[in-house]
Amino acid sequence: MDILEFAMQMELDGKAFYEASARDVKDEELRKVLIMLAEEEDKHYRIFKKFKQGDTGPMAAGTAIHSKTLNAVKNIFRDMSSNAESRTFAKDERSMWEKALDIEHKSERFYREKAAAEPDKTRKDLLSIIANEERNHIYLIDSVLTYMKFPETFADSAQFKDFQSLEGH
Repeated sequence: MDILEFAMQMELDGKAFYEASARDVKDEELRKVLIMLAEEEDKHYRIFKKFKQGDTGPMAAGTAIHSKTLNAVKNIFRDMSSNAESRTFAKDERSMWEKALDIEHKSERFYREKAAAEPDKTRKDLLSIIANEERNHIYLIDSVLTYMKFPETFADSAQFKDFQSLEGH
């Protein structure tokens, strides 16, 4: 199977996982994060599809495909932190986020390995950019897991302060 077809299927699978998870999660703010992640996976799918169809415009121009999700999630974390005392999370919710973290780690590793082996510079750049976006997803999900563990103190943590300073690319 062609790398782009495989990547497109990976992104569709990721989107389906996040959409299904969003239906099951009880916390409204975390549901928003899952929906944003599903939208990111869909965006990646569409980028790969266009690329496969020969549309390399953004890549040929050297334009990076940056995620706006991290910036949007900063506001969600602020909202969650303002009423953290009343938050509790079930074990199955935490397990779902741990599975998401594993998926994103595998995706990033896959794209980095394929980029390293790719002789075509434009395809290599595309795979590297998507790998960087997957890295952002890892950081976001890791922050959610930290928040779930320590909701009362997350807003004062170094991880939250680092998250606030992240540009999203």
